[in-house]
Amino acid sequence: MNDRPKIKLIYIASIGRSGSTLLESMLGAHSEIATMGEVHIWPHEIGQGGVQPCACGNHVHDCPFWIEMRRRVDPLKQEGPALHFFREKHNAGRTLRRNRLKAFNPRATETLNERADIATYGRNNQAVFQAFLDVTEAMLNRQPRWIVDASKDPYRLLWLIRSGLFSIKVIHLVKNPRGFVYSVTKPYLREHGLAAGARRLYYTARQSTAWVIQNHLVSKIAQHHLDPADYLLLNYETLASDPHATFAAVCDTIGCPYEPEAVENFRAGAQHTIAGNPMRYQNTGIRLDERWKTQLPYSSRKLAEAITGFSMARYGYR
Repeated sequence: MNDRPKIKLIYIASIGRSGSTLLESMLGAHSEIATMGEVHIWPHEIGQGGVQPCACGNHVHDCPFWIEMRRRVDPLKQEGPALHFFREKHNAGRTLRRNRLKAFNPRATETLNERADIATYGRNNQAVFQAFLDVTEAMLNRQPRWIVDASKDPYRLLWLIRSGLFSIKVIHLVKNPRGFVYSVTKPYLREHGLAAGARRLYYTARQSTAWVIQNHLVSKIAQHHLDPADYLLLNYETLASDPHATFAAVCDTIGCPYEPEAVENFRAGAQHTIAGNPMRYQNTGIRLDERWKTQLPYSSRKLAEAITGFSMARYGYR
């Protein structure tokens, strides 16, 4: 029997390139919150010898914080569904898992094996989260009430909820799909010729479909597996253009006092975080990026709109 008190967890759910690093950094700069980053990538960072540096600038093998974390709980030695169960590669997890879609239905029944897997997965994550709280207190002299998991993945989120071990607040961050497509297809915009154009449209279609699936699954979780008070839908554009008011709404959802300095000093919030957008290592302020309006090719824009049209309206885009 697990008699530990429930760990208070803020889960950022989104698809990549949607502003999650910005939001996560604001949260981490709050006096009552500490952020782990995309923690389910940690086992890949260990296994590959360090791919992206921790926010402190060191890789996990050299960062005193993550060295101590691994001493207390080694994610590579966890039995059963481990921390990276829904993250097959460092840079990618599967967007569509057909055999797991039924679990998002509130009337779906769990098999005994699935129930055991969810319980083990919950305990494995609980061990990592508790170690993070303990190491944060011991090494950083902080006692956060809440921790942030910016792993984004909806399948991971669903199992964390169903484990029953955590008190979870979900911040669902959505970006205009045309802006998202521009962000993920920028490398192909510099190429020319028919083959390059076809490749750009292929990735536009693929990423637009991923945008629809990822956001739809998070919305299903909010509808069927969360209390309305534990879920907040945010648009990247609102966060970037009015960060203070938006962060105040986030704090209200979490139940923490609003701290304007967390917005003003958001870069101080990422002390020891796993992965995330490279903007974490820059020194620029908060600005709304809508370069897609002038730089996204007409064909990409129209294809993205055709694929995401219904969902665009659902999330407040035209």
